[in-house]
Amino acid sequence: MSIRYKKQQNKITGAKSFGKWYGRAVSLGRITMENLAEEISHSTTVTQADILAVLNELSHYMKGHLQNSQTVVLDGIGAFQVGIKSSPVDKENDFTSNNIKSYHILYKPEVKFVANGIITAKGHRSGHFVKTLLDGITAEEFDKNKKKDSTTTTTQP
Repeated sequence: MSIRYKKQQNKITGAKSFGKWYGRAVSLGRITMENLAEEISHSTTVTQADILAVLNELSHYMKGHLQNSQTVVLDGIGAFQVGIKSSPVDKENDFTSNNIKSYHILYKPEVKFVANGIITAKGHRSGHFVKTLLDGITAEEFDKNKKKDSTTTTTQP
């Protein structure tokens, strides 16, 4: 499995990177909850309908916990919590919920430490952190001449 990218030139005049080329990720389509449920049902003993029921309940209960100011942690995926945007005030007592302008979801992906086998002078392991959902990812250039595959395929990680 590889993510696809296309090459794109910066055409923003006045930008430091004007004229430079960079990569931009390309989406090859959308996978719905129903598609995921079907894929999961093929690798488990659970039916697609049962998986859809669980995923629907997950959405329902996540919403409730997020709206109750709790952080929702999904192992292997990451943590979700509500963030706010608010207008400032001069004095603490002047701030009320009316100063809150919008809400958004904060997502913190799960990470794992990958040791490189080297011990530092202080005796600590060295290495780097990898986002669990990106562990093992590779990239390849998008072939714009190849027809987009709009069907879902089951892929095993």
